[in-house]
Amino acid sequence: MANHITSSLNERMDMLKQTQWGTDLTAEQIERLAQYLYVAKISKDEQLFVEGSKEAYMCFIVGGLVKIAKGDSRKQEKTISEIGAGRTFGEMSIIDGLPRSASATAGEDTTMLILSKENFELLLNDNPKLGIVIYSKLAQLMSHRLRVSDWMLVEYLY
Repeated sequence: MANHITSSLNERMDMLKQTQWGTDLTAEQIERLAQYLYVAKISKDEQLFVEGSKEAYMCFIVGGLVKIAKGDSRKQEKTISEIGAGRTFGEMSIIDGLPRSASATAGEDTTMLILSKENFELLLNDNPKLGIVIYSKLAQLMSHRLRVSDWMLVEYLY
């Protein structure tokens, strides 16, 4: 797993503002969310998690690139997405708690903010209004990805 980096609340807030969440949340919401995040760095080619593993956390990429891969029917891993700075991945794990549906590997040295399932549950308990905002944003992200996947599947089939 990634190396945890000591950081101040202000540093985490500044990093969060650099992600796609920075434009959707108010300054107060960014400050509150940043309290539940920690900073991690991962080296190029280092694996964050493997398909089927049970670690539950989502990542906000501040800088770098992460490759998402999934095993096919012959157990050969195929890259299905590359996610760059400003974007997130791993959301499903903090929502459903099920094993990872894909693997994630750093495509280059990468800095991320991490929200663990435990911290997400603390946030929901401490600040339900912010929890609703985050759930709404997660639903939008996953809905968008599902629509893209549907489009790609149709293109593949025809």
